[in-house]
Amino acid sequence: MKNIIKFVGNNEKLFSRVIVESLQPKQTLIVPETHNAILIKDGQMLQTLSSGKYFIDDFVDLKTEGDTALEVLFMSKTAKLKMRWGTPQRLFMFDTTLQENYRLGLSGDFEVQVGDPRKCYLYLVGASNDLTADALQERLQSNVVSVMEGVVVDFVRDNSVPFNQVVLYKKQISQKVQSVLGHKLQSEYGIAVFSFNIANIIIDEADFNRLSNTIKNVDALVCRNCGATLKEGDKFCFRCGKKVTAPNVCPVCKTENADEAAFCANCGEKLS
Repeated sequence: MKNIIKFVGNNEKLFSRVIVESLQPKQTLIVPETHNAILIKDGQMLQTLSSGKYFIDDFVDLKTEGDTALEVLFMSKTAKLKMRWGTPQRLFMFDTTLQENYRLGLSGDFEVQVGDPRKCYLYLVGASNDLTADALQERLQSNVVSVMEGVVVDFVRDNSVPFNQVVLYKKQISQKVQSVLGHKLQSEYGIAVFSFNIANIIIDEADFNRLSNTIKNVDALVCRNCGATLKEGDKFCFRCGKKVTAPNVCPVCKTENADEAAFCANCGEKLS
Protein backbone atom coordinates (compact mmCIF):
# COMPACT_ATOMS: atom_id res chain seq x y z
CA MET A 1 0.00 0.00 0.00
CA LYS A 2 1.25 3.49 -0.90
CA ASN A 3 0.21 4.85 2.49
CA ILE A 4 2.47 2.39 4.34
CA ILE A 5 6.25 2.73 4.45
CA LYS A 6 8.04 -0.30 5.86
CA PHE A 7 11.28 -2.21 5.76
CA VAL A 8 11.47 -4.83 3.01
CA GLY A 9 14.30 -7.34 2.82
CA ASN A 10 16.47 -9.48 5.06
CA ASN A 11 18.47 -8.36 8.07
CA GLU A 12 21.93 -8.94 6.59
CA LYS A 13 22.73 -5.30 5.74
CA LEU A 14 23.64 -2.63 8.26
CA PHE A 15 21.15 -0.28 6.68
CA SER A 16 18.57 -0.01 3.91
CA ARG A 17 17.38 3.24 2.32
CA VAL A 18 13.78 3.89 1.18
CA ILE A 19 12.90 6.97 -0.92
CA VAL A 20 9.36 8.33 -0.50
CA GLU A 21 8.74 10.64 -3.47
CA SER A 22 5.07 11.41 -2.80
CA LEU A 23 3.99 12.31 0.73
CA GLN A 24 0.34 11.81 1.63
CA PRO A 25 -1.84 12.59 4.67
CA LYS A 26 -1.80 9.88 7.35
CA GLN A 27 1.02 8.08 5.58
CA THR A 28 2.26 5.44 8.00
CA LEU A 29 5.82 4.39 8.79
CA ILE A 30 6.33 0.99 10.40
CA VAL A 31 9.70 0.34 12.01
CA PRO A 32 10.32 -3.36 12.85
CA GLU A 33 11.80 -4.61 16.11
CA THR A 34 15.06 -5.39 14.32
CA HIS A 35 15.69 -1.79 13.20
CA ASN A 36 15.80 1.87 14.05
CA ALA A 37 14.76 4.41 11.42
CA ILE A 38 16.16 7.83 10.54
CA LEU A 39 14.01 10.34 8.65
CA ILE A 40 16.01 12.50 6.22
CA LYS A 41 14.73 15.49 4.25
CA ASP A 42 16.90 17.63 1.99
CA GLY A 43 19.99 15.91 3.39
CA GLN A 44 19.09 16.77 6.98
CA MET A 45 18.07 14.34 9.71
CA LEU A 46 14.59 15.02 11.04
CA GLN A 47 14.17 12.28 13.60
CA THR A 48 15.57 8.95 14.83
CA LEU A 49 12.80 6.46 15.58
CA SER A 50 12.82 3.16 17.44
CA SER A 51 10.53 0.26 16.52
CA GLY A 52 6.85 1.15 16.26
CA LYS A 53 4.16 2.79 14.10
CA TYR A 54 4.35 6.48 13.14
CA PHE A 55 2.50 9.02 10.96
CA ILE A 56 4.74 10.94 8.56
CA ASP A 57 2.72 14.15 8.90
CA ASP A 58 3.77 14.27 12.56
CA PHE A 59 7.25 15.14 11.31
CA VAL A 60 6.61 16.90 7.98
CA ASP A 61 4.20 19.76 7.29
CA LEU A 62 2.42 18.43 4.19
CA LYS A 63 0.85 21.82 3.42
CA THR A 64 4.22 23.45 2.77
CA GLU A 65 6.51 20.46 2.21
CA GLY A 66 4.22 17.87 0.66
CA ASP A 67 6.12 17.88 -2.64
CA THR A 68 9.46 17.21 -0.97
CA ALA A 69 10.97 13.73 -1.19
CA LEU A 70 11.64 12.00 2.09
CA GLU A 71 14.28 9.37 2.82
CA VAL A 72 13.86 6.68 5.44
CA LEU A 73 17.05 4.96 6.54
CA PHE A 74 16.37 1.66 8.29
CA MET A 75 19.39 0.92 10.53
CA SER A 76 19.71 -2.67 11.71
CA LYS A 77 20.12 -3.30 15.44
CA THR A 78 21.50 -6.80 15.04
CA ALA A 79 23.10 -7.25 11.58
CA LYS A 80 26.86 -7.82 11.64
CA LEU A 81 29.36 -7.46 8.83
CA LYS A 82 32.46 -9.64 8.89
CA MET A 83 35.39 -8.09 7.07
CA ARG A 84 38.98 -9.01 6.36
CA TRP A 85 41.92 -6.75 7.14
CA GLY A 86 45.64 -6.88 6.47
CA THR A 87 48.70 -4.69 6.80
CA PRO A 88 49.41 -3.15 3.36
CA GLN A 89 53.08 -2.92 4.35
CA ARG A 90 55.19 -4.86 6.82
CA LEU A 91 55.47 -3.34 10.30
CA PHE A 92 58.93 -2.49 11.60
CA MET A 93 59.42 -4.27 14.92
CA PHE A 94 62.26 -4.41 17.45
CA ASP A 95 63.51 -7.42 19.38
CA THR A 96 64.65 -6.00 22.73
CA THR A 97 66.69 -9.07 23.63
CA LEU A 98 68.68 -9.24 20.39
CA GLN A 99 68.57 -5.45 19.85
CA GLU A 100 67.60 -6.09 16.23
CA ASN A 101 64.87 -4.79 13.91
CA TYR A 102 62.62 -7.04 11.84
CA ARG A 103 59.53 -6.76 9.65
CA LEU A 104 56.16 -8.28 10.45
CA GLY A 105 52.97 -8.75 8.41
CA LEU A 106 49.55 -9.45 9.92
CA SER A 107 46.07 -10.24 8.62
CA GLY A 108 42.72 -11.41 9.96
CA ASP A 109 39.07 -10.45 10.20
CA PHE A 110 36.66 -8.47 12.38
CA GLU A 111 32.90 -7.97 12.79
CA VAL A 112 31.03 -4.70 13.25
CA GLN A 113 27.47 -3.58 13.78
CA VAL A 114 25.66 -0.26 14.17
CA GLY A 115 26.07 1.10 17.69
CA ASP A 116 24.81 4.69 17.39
CA PRO A 117 22.46 5.19 14.39
CA ARG A 118 22.70 8.99 14.26
CA LYS A 119 26.48 9.10 14.54
CA CYS A 120 26.81 6.27 12.02
CA TYR A 121 24.73 8.23 9.51
CA LEU A 122 26.50 11.54 10.10
CA TYR A 123 30.08 10.32 9.97
CA LEU A 124 30.03 7.10 7.99
CA VAL A 125 26.96 6.49 5.84
CA GLY A 126 26.37 9.95 4.41
CA ALA A 127 25.10 9.80 0.84
CA SER A 128 26.00 6.13 0.25
CA ASN A 129 23.23 4.17 -1.41
CA ASP A 130 24.31 0.94 0.20
CA LEU A 131 26.82 0.24 2.92
CA THR A 132 28.35 -2.96 1.57
CA ALA A 133 31.12 -4.88 3.28
CA ASP A 134 33.63 -3.63 0.69
CA ALA A 135 32.60 0.01 1.12
CA LEU A 136 32.72 -0.18 4.91
CA GLN A 137 36.03 -2.03 4.86
CA GLU A 138 37.57 0.66 2.67
CA ARG A 139 36.49 3.39 5.09
CA LEU A 140 37.58 1.56 8.23
CA GLN A 141 40.78 -0.11 6.98
CA SER A 142 43.10 2.76 7.89
CA ASN A 143 41.63 2.89 11.41
CA VAL A 144 42.06 -0.86 11.87
CA VAL A 145 45.68 -0.89 10.69
CA SER A 146 46.75 2.18 12.70
CA VAL A 147 45.23 0.84 15.93
CA MET A 148 46.53 -2.67 15.37
CA GLU A 149 50.04 -1.43 14.55
CA GLY A 150 50.25 0.60 17.75
CA VAL A 151 48.95 -2.24 19.92
CA VAL A 152 51.29 -4.86 18.42
CA VAL A 153 54.40 -2.67 18.70
CA ASP A 154 53.60 -1.72 22.32
CA PHE A 155 52.70 -5.28 23.34
CA VAL A 156 55.87 -6.82 21.90
CA ARG A 157 58.05 -4.10 23.44
CA ASP A 158 56.40 -4.00 26.88
CA ASN A 159 56.43 -7.80 27.22
CA SER A 160 59.87 -8.32 25.66
CA VAL A 161 58.40 -10.86 23.23
CA PRO A 162 61.13 -12.51 21.09
CA PHE A 163 60.67 -12.21 17.33
CA ASN A 164 59.93 -15.93 16.92
CA GLN A 165 57.30 -16.01 19.67
CA VAL A 166 55.00 -13.18 18.57
CA VAL A 167 52.65 -15.72 16.94
CA LEU A 168 51.99 -17.28 20.36
CA TYR A 169 50.33 -14.07 21.55
CA LYS A 170 47.72 -13.71 18.79
CA LYS A 171 44.81 -14.08 21.22
CA GLN A 172 46.08 -11.54 23.75
CA ILE A 173 46.95 -9.01 21.04
CA SER A 174 43.57 -9.52 19.32
CA GLN A 175 41.71 -8.81 22.58
CA LYS A 176 43.69 -5.64 23.14
CA VAL A 177 43.12 -4.43 19.57
CA GLN A 178 39.38 -5.10 19.86
CA SER A 179 39.16 -2.99 23.02
CA VAL A 180 41.09 -0.03 21.60
CA LEU A 181 39.52 -0.23 18.13
CA GLY A 182 36.03 -0.64 19.56
CA HIS A 183 36.37 2.56 21.59
CA LYS A 184 37.72 4.49 18.59
CA LEU A 185 35.08 3.39 16.06
CA GLN A 186 32.22 3.81 18.53
CA SER A 187 33.26 7.34 19.49
CA GLU A 188 34.06 8.48 15.94
CA TYR A 189 31.58 6.60 13.73
CA GLY A 190 28.94 5.02 15.97
CA ILE A 191 30.17 1.56 14.92
CA ALA A 192 30.50 -1.24 17.48
CA VAL A 193 33.27 -3.83 17.05
CA PHE A 194 31.77 -7.23 17.78
CA SER A 195 34.94 -9.29 17.33
CA PHE A 196 38.54 -8.94 16.16
CA ASN A 197 40.83 -11.77 15.12
CA ILE A 198 44.46 -11.99 14.05
CA ALA A 199 44.62 -15.05 11.80
CA ASN A 200 48.18 -14.80 10.44
CA ILE A 201 51.45 -13.33 11.65
CA ILE A 202 54.30 -13.60 9.17
CA ILE A 203 57.88 -12.52 9.80
CA ASP A 204 59.87 -11.45 6.76
CA GLU A 205 61.88 -14.52 5.75
CA ALA A 206 65.17 -12.66 5.36
CA ASP A 207 64.74 -11.05 8.79
CA PHE A 208 63.81 -14.38 10.39
CA ASN A 209 66.93 -16.07 9.02
CA ARG A 210 69.11 -13.14 10.05
CA LEU A 211 67.80 -13.07 13.63
CA SER A 212 67.93 -16.86 13.89
CA ASN A 213 71.61 -16.74 12.97
CA THR A 214 72.11 -13.96 15.53
CA ILE A 215 70.70 -16.21 18.25
CA LYS A 216 73.12 -18.99 17.28
CA ASN A 217 76.06 -16.59 17.51
CA VAL A 218 75.14 -15.12 20.89
CA ASP A 219 77.37 -16.45 23.66
CA ALA A 220 74.86 -15.80 26.46
CA LEU A 221 71.68 -17.82 26.79
CA VAL A 222 68.30 -16.10 27.05
CA CYS A 223 65.34 -17.27 29.14
CA ARG A 224 62.45 -17.88 26.74
CA ASN A 225 59.93 -16.97 29.44
CA CYS A 226 61.15 -13.59 30.73
CA GLY A 227 64.12 -12.71 28.49
CA ALA A 228 66.73 -12.73 31.28
CA THR A 229 70.35 -13.36 30.26
CA LEU A 230 71.55 -16.76 31.56
CA LYS A 231 74.91 -18.42 31.94
CA GLU A 232 75.98 -21.57 30.14
CA GLY A 233 74.89 -24.57 32.19
CA ASP A 234 72.02 -22.84 34.03
CA LYS A 235 69.13 -25.25 34.52
CA PHE A 236 66.66 -22.70 35.90
CA CYS A 237 66.18 -18.99 35.28
CA PHE A 238 67.38 -16.86 38.19
CA ARG A 239 64.66 -14.26 37.52
CA CYS A 240 61.43 -16.24 36.93
CA GLY A 241 62.42 -19.72 38.07
CA LYS A 242 61.39 -21.44 34.84
CA LYS A 243 63.31 -24.51 33.74
CA VAL A 244 65.76 -23.84 30.92
CA THR A 245 64.78 -26.07 27.99
CA ALA A 246 65.54 -26.24 24.31
CA PRO A 247 63.07 -24.26 22.18
CA ASN A 248 60.17 -26.14 20.58
CA VAL A 249 60.90 -24.96 17.03
CA CYS A 250 58.70 -25.92 14.07
CA PRO A 251 60.74 -27.85 11.48
CA VAL A 252 58.77 -26.29 8.60
CA CYS A 253 58.32 -22.56 9.32
CA LYS A 254 60.90 -22.29 12.14
CA THR A 255 58.44 -20.64 14.56
CA GLU A 256 59.27 -21.15 18.23
CA ASN A 257 56.25 -22.65 20.00
CA ALA A 258 55.23 -23.18 23.61
CA ASP A 259 56.95 -26.14 25.26
CA GLU A 260 53.70 -28.10 25.55
CA ALA A 261 52.57 -27.42 21.96
CA ALA A 262 51.88 -30.52 19.85
CA PHE A 263 51.26 -28.53 16.65
CA CYS A 264 52.82 -25.33 15.33
CA ALA A 265 50.77 -22.26 16.19
CA ASN A 266 51.74 -20.62 12.90
CA CYS A 267 51.48 -23.32 10.21
CA GLY A 268 49.85 -26.30 11.97
CA GLU A 269 52.77 -28.69 11.45
CA LYS A 270 52.94 -31.56 13.96
CA LEU A 271 55.80 -31.06 16.41
CA SER A 272 57.93 -33.97 17.56
